[in-house]
Amino acid sequence: MNGTQAREASTSRVSERQISAQNGGFDPGGFIVAHKGGFTLALSFVIYLAAGAALIFTSFQRSAEVAVQIAEAALIGGLCDYIALKMIFEKRWYLPNSGVLPRNRLKLVDGIANTIENEWLTPQMIGERLAAMKLVDRLGTYLEEVKLDDILGQAGLERILDRAVEYLESPEQRARLESILRKALPKTFTRIYGLMNRLGAESLSTRIAANLRKRLPELRNDPELVGTLENAIHEFGVQLHDADSYAHQLASRVIDLIVERAVQSSRGQISQMVRDNLERLSDDQIRFQIESKTRTHLDWIRVNGGIFGAFFGLLFALSRILLHDSAPILAHLHVGT
Repeated sequence: MNGTQAREASTSRVSERQISAQNGGFDPGGFIVAHKGGFTLALSFVIYLAAGAALIFTSFQRSAEVAVQIAEAALIGGLCDYIALKMIFEKRWYLPNSGVLPRNRLKLVDGIANTIENEWLTPQMIGERLAAMKLVDRLGTYLEEVKLDDILGQAGLERILDRAVEYLESPEQRARLESILRKALPKTFTRIYGLMNRLGAESLSTRIAANLRKRLPELRNDPELVGTLENAIHEFGVQLHDADSYAHQLASRVIDLIVERAVQSSRGQISQMVRDNLERLSDDQIRFQIESKTRTHLDWIRVNGGIFGAFFGLLFALSRILLHDSAPILAHLHVGT
């Protein structure tokens, strides 16, 4: 027994002990329900023995014979279903074509993987679920309260400043950045201009890179810069809650593109992940996991096998009586009328 099996078996034993303790000891009803298949088979066997004894040692021949036939049919039905269930999960030399699950392991794995990806967890479902999560609003809520140190730290801030200087040395990039900032962060844009003027830069689009390079050592530890950047991030988060804002529209386009690419790249990955996980399991592990989850329900097959076997046994017994004693019965009915 591997670790997973041991944990599940231990959990099952703990649950049984808890149920037993809650009921003040052994619970006969719970035991019967948990072992209903075996209980039905055992009950049929006991009735069969009792009816056989009555047939031999009593004068109630006709009633005992009917009871024997009913119990016999119930036993046959229960035993056949017991063998059928064994054939599904276990491979035995004395059961031809037994071990349905082990013999069809590859088909089972492929079937589960394909069903999950094509019916239960399709890329379209993933995309729809991500779209329904309102990721832009969630991002906005996060950015409204985020701290710069939480997402960057000092080293991260320094790298951003270095990249910003390199980025802003290009006139085209400076103009593009200024246009985006004016639309996405109108309030913060004004504050950034004020900070740049304090540091000696005339505007964001002129001489900014040169001034940043000169003052980079100071900016790395400038609390006002950190506060300004945090305010910009917070304002951007507020803007994300406004569906008509430029920030919301920009973030929506970016997130939609990310989701679309993620959905496209997930094709085939889900089924492959399921296959990889299932292929790591041995035949016994797969059998144990399926059987442990379905055994309680599958036991109803054995119960129904015994019940319907008894029912059909009764019908056959009555049919035999009618065939054997049809003339006396018809005569009795005729006399009665």
